[in-house]
Amino acid sequence: MSERGRRIAAVALAVLAALALLLALVSGYAWRAVFDSDQFADRATVALGNQAVRDEAGRRITDELVAADPDLVAVRPVLEAVVSGIAGGGAFQDLFRAGVRDLHRTILKRDEDTATLTLADIGTTIRGALEAFQPKLAKKIPPGIETNLLESDPPKVLVDIAQFGDDTQWLPIALLIVGLLAAIGALRVAVDPRRAGVAIGVSLALVAVLTIVGLQAGRAILLTSLDDQGLRDAAAAVWAAYMDDLRTALFLLAGCGAVIAAAASSLLRPVDVGAQLRRGWGAATAEPQRRGWRAIRAVVLIVLGIVIVIDTGAFLSLVALVVGLYIAYAGVAELMRLTLPAPDEAAADQRIGRSALIATAIVAGAIFAAGAIFIGVGGISERSEAIETVGCNGSEELCDRPFDKVAFPATHNAMSAATNQRWLFAQQGHGFADQLHDGIRGLLIDAHYGDPTKGGVVKTDLSDISRGERKTYEEELGPQALDAALRIRDRIVDSPVTGDRGVYLCHRFCELGALPIDEAFGQYRDFLAANPDEVLAIDIEDYVEPADIAAAVKRTGLDEYVYKGPLGDPWPTLQDMIDSGGRVVMLAENEGGGRAYRWYHPAYKKLLQETPYSFKTPAELVGRQHLDDGCEPNRGPDTAPLFLVNHWVDTSPAPKPANADKVNAQDALMKRIKRCQTDRDLLASLIAVDFYERGDLFDVVRKLNAQRGSG
Repeated sequence: MSERGRRIAAVALAVLAALALLLALVSGYAWRAVFDSDQFADRATVALGNQAVRDEAGRRITDELVAADPDLVAVRPVLEAVVSGIAGGGAFQDLFRAGVRDLHRTILKRDEDTATLTLADIGTTIRGALEAFQPKLAKKIPPGIETNLLESDPPKVLVDIAQFGDDTQWLPIALLIVGLLAAIGALRVAVDPRRAGVAIGVSLALVAVLTIVGLQAGRAILLTSLDDQGLRDAAAAVWAAYMDDLRTALFLLAGCGAVIAAAASSLLRPVDVGAQLRRGWGAATAEPQRRGWRAIRAVVLIVLGIVIVIDTGAFLSLVALVVGLYIAYAGVAELMRLTLPAPDEAAADQRIGRSALIATAIVAGAIFAAGAIFIGVGGISERSEAIETVGCNGSEELCDRPFDKVAFPATHNAMSAATNQRWLFAQQGHGFADQLHDGIRGLLIDAHYGDPTKGGVVKTDLSDISRGERKTYEEELGPQALDAALRIRDRIVDSPVTGDRGVYLCHRFCELGALPIDEAFGQYRDFLAANPDEVLAIDIEDYVEPADIAAAVKRTGLDEYVYKGPLGDPWPTLQDMIDSGGRVVMLAENEGGGRAYRWYHPAYKKLLQETPYSFKTPAELVGRQHLDDGCEPNRGPDTAPLFLVNHWVDTSPAPKPANADKVNAQDALMKRIKRCQTDRDLLASLIAVDFYERGDLFDVVRKLNAQRGSG
C-alpha cells in the first residue's frame, strides 16, 4: 500500500473507531436506561418529581374526569389542583409506574399499534385524596375510572430500532471491541502512529460534540413544536430525566478524545495555539467548492442558528464545551511535551515516542473504563435517594396504623453531624441524607438566625429579642457567661458579615456549625420524592419566625409533602397520609404557624409530651435505680397523645459516642422505653438518640411496632 493510501486508511480507521465507541456508549446507555423496564420507570418517576410534569398530569386527568361527568366542570380548578398535588404521593406513583411499565411493554413488544400510558383505577386514588377536604365532591368521582395520560402512534422506524436494541444486549460490548480494534488498526497501518493517535482523538472528540449538538437540536425542535408553555415545561423535564445522563457521558467521551489528541500531538510539535485557532476559523468560514459540501454546510448553519435563537443557553454551553476541550487539549499537549527528549537527544525520539504512546494508551484505557462503568450502571447521576423497602415506613403492617400509634426512630440535634463541613461537637455520625437512607424517620432540629461572614463561619444573630432566644441562653448560661461567650465569639470569628441574615440549623451557637435551612429541607424533599411510601416527623426547636420556616418549606418544594390535614381524633393512618401526598408532620417547640400555617403545629401545646433530657452519665439514664426518675413528665400536657422519649447522655460541649454504645444497646434502650410507657401510660412515638448508628435503635423500634400490631 502506498504512503498516501496508508494515511487515508489510518484516518478511515480512526473515524470508524470513534463512531464505534460512540455507538457503544449510546447503545449501552439505551440498553440500561431505556430497554430495562425498571430503569425506564425510574426515570419516568424522576420526571414526575418536576412540578411542570405534575401540573400537566393534573390537567390531562382532569380533562378526562370532566369528560366523563360534565357537571364537574364547575369544580375543575379544585380537581386539577388535587390531582397535581397527589401526583407526588405513593398511591399515584404506584399507578404511574405500573402504567409506564405497560407502555414500555407495548413499545418493545409491539402488542398494540398505539402507545398509551394508562393510569388504572385513578378514580379511587382521587376520591381518597378528596374525602378529607371535599367529601361531597369525592362522591362524584367514579371510583373505577381510568385515564389515558399519554396516547400516541410512535413512528415505526423508532419502534423497530427500540425492538432491535432490546434484542441485542451484546451490541454495546461488540461495538466497544470493534472500536478498540479499529483504533489499533489505525495505529498499525499509519505511516506515523503519532498522527494516527491525533486522528483518533480528534475524531472521538468531534463525534461526541456533534452528537451533543444533535441532542440539543432535537430538544430545541421538540420544544418548539409544542405550543402550550406548560406542556413545553413538562416535555423539558421528561427530556432531562432521560437524556441528561447521556449528555454528561458524551462530555466525558469528548474529553477522552481531547486528552488522546493532545498526548499524541505533543509528540509531533509544540502546540501553537494561535496558529491552530486561525486554521480552525479559516476552515469554519471558508466556503466549500463542491455543491454537496456547500449544502451540508448550509444545513449545519441553519440548525446552529435555530439552536442559538431558541435555546441561547444551550448554544453558550456548547461554545464553552468546545473552548474548554481546546484549552484542555493545549494544556495536556504542553505537559506531555515535557517528557520529550532535548534536541541533542533526537536519536532517542523513537524510543521515547513509543513510551509516550504507551502512556497515552493507559490514559485512554482509564477513560474507556470510566465509560464502561457508565454503560454498566446506565448513568452517572448522584446516588439515588430511593431505598429498597416494603409497605409504609418499611412495614406493610404500619400502613393501616394511625400516626400516633407508630414508633419512629429519631435523631436528637439531627443537623449536628460529623460529616457536615466545619461542625464542632457533632452529636450524629452522619448527615441528613444518610440518616434518612438508614431508616431515621424523626428529625429533631434547631433553627436560628445567623449572619454569613467572609471567612465562611456563620455568626449567631441574638439581636431579635422577640423570639426569646437570648433570654433562653441567659437562663441556661447566666447573663455574664453569655456576654463572655459572645466576646470570645467576636474575637474568634474576626470576619466581616457578607450577606443578609438567614435561617440556619445550629445547636445553640452557629459558630460551632451551621447548615442553611434550604439545604436541609431540600434533602428532606429529595428523599420524599424518591420514596413515596415513607412518612416523617420533623420537630423544630424554633428561634425564628414561623413565616421564615414556611418560606423555606415553600422555597425548597418541601410544601408538596407536608401533611396539611388535621391531627387528632381520629388520627390519619400512614396510608391516609401517603395517599394524600402529605407525608411530613411539622412540629414547632416554641411557636406554631397559627392560622397562617395550620400545618405547622405547636408541639407542646396539645400534641406532644416528653421525658427529661438532662442526663450526665449512662447510669443516670438507664441505671435501674434511675429509670423512674428518667421518665418523669417534662414539657407538654399530660393529655398530649404523642410521646417523645429523649434518650441521650449530655456531656456538653463534647458528646461521647462511647456513651451511645451503652445507652443505645437493645437491652438498655428497650428497658427504658418500656418503663416510660408504663409510668406514663403512653406509647413512645419519637425515640430520639445521639449517634443513631451505634447500638440497636432500629431493631428496638421494629420490635415495638411489631408488638403493637400483635395486640
